[in-house]
Amino acid sequence: MFIKLWMQQDVTTVDENTPIGQAVEIISQSHFRHLPVVKDNTLVGIITQSDIHRALPSAIDSSSSPQKTIIATQAKVSSFMTSNPVTAHPMDPLEDVALLMRRFKIGAVPVVENDELLGIITETDIFQAFAEILGGGESGARIELQIQNNGAAVYKITDICKDFNMQLLAITIIKNYSPDHQLLTIRVAGKEMDSMIDALWDSGAKVNRVLLETEQT
Repeated sequence: MFIKLWMQQDVTTVDENTPIGQAVEIISQSHFRHLPVVKDNTLVGIITQSDIHRALPSAIDSSSSPQKTIIATQAKVSSFMTSNPVTAHPMDPLEDVALLMRRFKIGAVPVVENDELLGIITETDIFQAFAEILGGGESGARIELQIQNNGAAVYKITDICKDFNMQLLAITIIKNYSPDHQLLTIRVAGKEMDSMIDALWDSGAKVNRVLLETEQT
């Protein structure tokens, strides 16, 4: 899966001369934490809610006066933004961007192509994407299997699903679960659940767990 399927394309931005006070209003009204900073639709930086909190005097700071607060809110975004932020391309794999966010400990990544800002993907978007990819919220059954550590074993499981006309909602694999086995989790839906599980056992797979799930609304 590529991030172009999950990124937010309708992105609110500010330019580098935008006052911090205006950025505060935008973030407060829009309920998000990251504002890309652009110049002629070219990304030049990003400012976050945390950056703004560091820029403005605290309400509990006894040394701060109303005048200082007013002056601070008039400061330009360019003074506190992160220049040359970490970015992603719309065709980057979802999992690579997730690892990028963890590596740099950031909550959002602007998506650019040829220096033009196309969107932004946040940690919330990443969570939502993986939940949907893994079939979260759908009715059916989650079946955890221990199978041989080779490709043929995976194909055998999918063939069994097909034989019993089961809908395969999601599949995940943990390779090298043990020296000889990999851990396979499938989410399936259909009427022949019990018969299919018997066939899985007969194929040589070890069924570790079967969890029946109902659709969440």
